[in-house]
Amino acid sequence: MASPKTRPGVYSELYHRIRWARRVLPPLVGAVVVALEWWLHLLPPDPWLFYLQMVFYGVVGPLVMWLTLDWVSEEVRERAEAEAKLLEANQRLRALREVLSRSLSTENLEEVIRGVVNALADVLEADASLELEGYHWSTPSFYTRHGLPVRRLELTRSGGRLELILPESDDDPEFLELLAAEVDSVLEAAKARTRDFLTLFEVDEALKAEANLEKLLAGLLSKIIAWAHAKAGVVYLLDADGIFQPWAEVNMPEARHSFAPTGLWEEAKRQPTFVEPHLLAIPLYDKEPVGVLALRGNARALKEEMPFLRLLARQVALAVRNAQAYLRAEELAINEERNRIAREIHDGIAQALAFMALKLDLATRLLERDPERARAEIDTVKETLRGQIREVRRSIFALRPIDLERYGLLRSIERYASAFAEQVGLGIELDLADDVNLTPASEVVLFRVLQEALNNVAKHSGGRQVRIRLEATGEKGARLEICDDGMGFDPERPVSNGLGGFGMAQMRERVEARGGRFWVESAPGEGACVYAELPY
Repeated sequence: MASPKTRPGVYSELYHRIRWARRVLPPLVGAVVVALEWWLHLLPPDPWLFYLQMVFYGVVGPLVMWLTLDWVSEEVRERAEAEAKLLEANQRLRALREVLSRSLSTENLEEVIRGVVNALADVLEADASLELEGYHWSTPSFYTRHGLPVRRLELTRSGGRLELILPESDDDPEFLELLAAEVDSVLEAAKARTRDFLTLFEVDEALKAEANLEKLLAGLLSKIIAWAHAKAGVVYLLDADGIFQPWAEVNMPEARHSFAPTGLWEEAKRQPTFVEPHLLAIPLYDKEPVGVLALRGNARALKEEMPFLRLLARQVALAVRNAQAYLRAEELAINEERNRIAREIHDGIAQALAFMALKLDLATRLLERDPERARAEIDTVKETLRGQIREVRRSIFALRPIDLERYGLLRSIERYASAFAEQVGLGIELDLADDVNLTPASEVVLFRVLQEALNNVAKHSGGRQVRIRLEATGEKGARLEICDDGMGFDPERPVSNGLGGFGMAQMRERVEARGGRFWVESAPGEGACVYAELPY
């Protein structure tokens, strides 16, 4: 079967043959005629010589012409057949290319392999088997057609292996070479797209799983370097003074210092720039410059991967902004917690100590005049002191860290709720689903919400019974619900502390910093329910 690269050869070969015949046959025929006439001239006169000449000119001449025309027509016929086969091959390749390109729109590599095999079966009427990176797919009848020749094609770019049982008309090496190139190109594109999707997925999972910004950037940088086949990399973040601070580095010890961006580094804050011949700096930009991601590697390869690298850089910038927002929320929560403890000490323990000091002074003065009243005042002081001791223990317990990594979220909630109930005398009912799958950072957020909510129940609600419910909201999300039977309040008219004030604000900020939702349902005299929902 002819192919595009052999078509010029067909015309060239036919042209040279005709030119050869045009140059050789006329002189050859002329030479034969001259030789015959010279030979006849040397012979003695004979009447049979006339008939010999008639036979020669009447038979040999037309025979030579017939052979020549037959040869030319055979060449033309072969050329026409080659063009017809070429046209058919091109049409089938175009149809195959169209079908193969549609298979690229599928979701994963396995679906692409299946689409390629089905395309070969539909367009070429062939049985096929394709294997690539552990995936394998074949037509149903491929392994049942025993005794038929199997063509094995190695797909060098993608690393796959294609086996075909073709009709005899398609068993042409050049056609199969073109076919293998088409399939190889499609599979290589599918592998690259799958690799891109996998990298995006890993980056997204890293964004959800790690709240520590330094560890997060180190993990993201390693994944990006592996995807881009780079040799080294560094992430610089801008501080408040506009100085590049190194936050993550792989195989670039020379990058472990701060500096003010100038020249090409200043340009890299706005657009991808090669600050060195083989060092590409990509801006981390989210409404305003955040920093740069720098990769060292082959300049040509980095240029080819530029669009996807910019997408990854946007993901990194988003991660930095989210982590910084989370850190700010944590700092605010810490400051608010300090203020709350200060208020509690001032409004609770400090005033109680002053009250007890006054009562003791009064009891001292009454010891001689009215011993019974003095003992009553001392009993009041003792009761107040016991109450303050319980309050201090409760506050210390609420601030005590719980090892979530050791016990896990469910076991930690059980341990904390049991100990808290024992400390403050609450009845707690637990309803915890065992299929909750959260990232470590999200587990910490939910646990802090639980601590704050129980603390508010003990201090402000006056309730005696609490229900804690934890349920999954999909493959990775969860919802925490804490309800009490206390006095309740109006969420639209927040009070100065507790659920209506700073406590609720702290919980809301922590939850929303992780992309979740926080809300409170309550009414005066009907208790309160706190809800926290996280997507991962």
